[in-house]
Amino acid sequence: MAKLYVQAVSPADLNKNTEWFMYPGVRTTYILILFFSWLLVLSVFGYTPGTTSTIANLCHFVGDVLGFTPNQQGYQARTRPSRSHDYNKQEIK
Repeated sequence: MAKLYVQAVSPADLNKNTEWFMYPGVRTTYILILFFSWLLVLSVFGYTPGTTSTIANLCHFVGDVLGFTPNQQGYQARTRPSRSHDYNKQEIK
């Protein structure tokens, strides 16, 4: 019987900060958290859906800025090449 599904190759992970997003169930959980936070603001404060979307987006932006900005030094340390070997100098024997 012929194969009905294509075997997909995972893309190269160029950004180490987004590695967690590839785990199973993370995308669904992420979207559900955003939806329920939107629903919570809508029901508790009684704003219109447009205002609630603006508040949810602003909170999401602040969470991203505060959550990922302090980690830039750690990210750069993990992704930059090691300085123990100087690629510009070649040993000639």
